[in-house]
Parts: sequence; structure tokens; C-alpha cells
Amino acid sequence: MEQTTNNTQNNVIDLKELFFVLKRRKKLIFLITTLITILAIVYAFFIAKPVYAVKSMIEVGIIDNKPIDNINTIQQKLSYVYKVNTKGIKRELPLVKSISTAKKSDNILSITIHGNNNEEAVTYIQTVINKIETQYKEKTNAYINNQKELIKLVQEDIKETSIDLIQMKKELATYSQKIVSLKREDAALAGIYALQIGQKQIQLQNIKKYISALKSKEQELKLSITPLMMKPTHIIGEIEILEKPIKPKKILIVVVAFITSLILAVFLAFFLEFITAIKKSLREEKL
Repeated sequence: MEQTTNNTQNNVIDLKELFFVLKRRKKLIFLITTLITILAIVYAFFIAKPVYAVKSMIEVGIIDNKPIDNINTIQQKLSYVYKVNTKGIKRELPLVKSISTAKKSDNILSITIHGNNNEEAVTYIQTVINKIETQYKEKTNAYINNQKELIKLVQEDIKETSIDLIQMKKELATYSQKIVSLKREDAALAGIYALQIGQKQIQLQNIKKYISALKSKEQELKLSITPLMMKPTHIIGEIEILEKPIKPKKILIVVVAFITSLILAVFLAFFLEFITAIKKSLREEKL
């Protein structure tokens, strides 16, 4: 019980000593805290350059109702080109800060640009978007031209096969007339023509089926280049502009500087007190 009481008294004495140390060094603590806080205010409000951010969403083009390219591949390519998150390289504003994919989407990219002001950032993001649109417009145009060439080939095939169909019908009509005229004169020859007519009719049906398949292919190819099945790469909505700069965070800088300087000042006060105590102890030993 007596030991517990002594410990409590020692703790009270220690706290009092700490308080007296802070009181003796209050000018030092005040000076350091004030000086660093003022420096932080000067830096945050007068020296640090503001950084503005703009953001945009881009929908990558669709061909045959599928994205032109894998969205993750596009993200990696653009990140490499614009050196996003590249360590060891100092980049000047304006710059591409981030390129990310939208959740639950396989063809939407989100691009964030940092600049010295909103006008600069908007101009730069428009340049980036135009480059992306141009790059994938070339792929879209190449696809359209290829599909048009295929449509042309199918139409030519339909035209040639239709001519064969007409010729086949004429031959069937000719054979039918010959059978009528040969039935009384030469029944055997009429039978041969009848067999040939059967074969021609089978060929005629095959030609009709082939033409029908070609027309279906033609419609499929035409549908593939309609807005229903393909879209160009384009910006979604308008560019998002933040009126206020995202950096520097002035209040945060000042608060952190104040707390850090206060802790530093208190630590320095105790350190100086410790040095003073050692010097005093050495002088007393010499005496």
C-alpha cells in the first residue's frame, strides 16, 4: 500500500516537472511552432502552384456489336504512351494523371488530366480524345470499306447466279417443248428428255437456294455497318471541370505543419532540458 502511494506521488512529480519544462521553454515552443506554421501558410497560399483537374469518359468504338479492341489493352497502351504512373520520370503540366476502365463496362474509359488552369487542361484532354478517336476511326473505316467490298462481291455473285437461273429456266422450257413434240414420234427420246428435266429442276432448286443464301449474306453484311452493329469512338457527355484547384490542399498543409511543428518544438524543449540537466550534473561533480 505504501509502495503504491509512493509510485503515485512520483508520477505526480514527473508530470509537474514536465509541465514546468514546457512552461520554461514556452517561448521556444511558440517561436518554432509559429515560424513553421507561417512558412506553411506562405507556401500554401503564395508559393505552391495550383493544379486543376478535368475528367472525361470515352466510349471505345464498336464493330459487329463488339468493342474494337480489348479495353484493358487500350488502357495499357494509353498509359504507356502518356507515361501514367511511370516512376522516375518528371512530367510537366498538363499531363494525363490517370486512365481507368469503368466498372461493369467493356468499352468505356475514364481519363483525368491535370493542368495549370482549367483552360489548359480542357485543351489537352481534347487533344488526347481527338488522337484516340482518330486512331480508332481508321480501324472503323477499314472495317466499313472491307464490308462494302464483300457486299460488292456478293452482289456480283448474285447477278451472275441469277443469269444462270434464267438460262436454266429457258433450258427447262425448251426440254418441255421437245417432250411434247416427241411423245408421239419417239417415246424413248422423250423419256430421256424427261430425265434431263428432272436433273435440271434439281439444279434449278439448288441455284434458287444459293441465291437466297447470297441475299441473306448481303443483308447480314449491310446490317454489320449500320449504327445498330457499330459505333465510332466518341466522348460521353461533356468534359467534367472542377472550378477549384485540387492542389495544394491549403488548410490541410497548414494544419499538418502546425501539429508537426508543435510536436517538434516540444521534443526540442525536452531535449534541451535534458542537455541542460547533464551539463548541470557535470558541473556539480567537478565541485
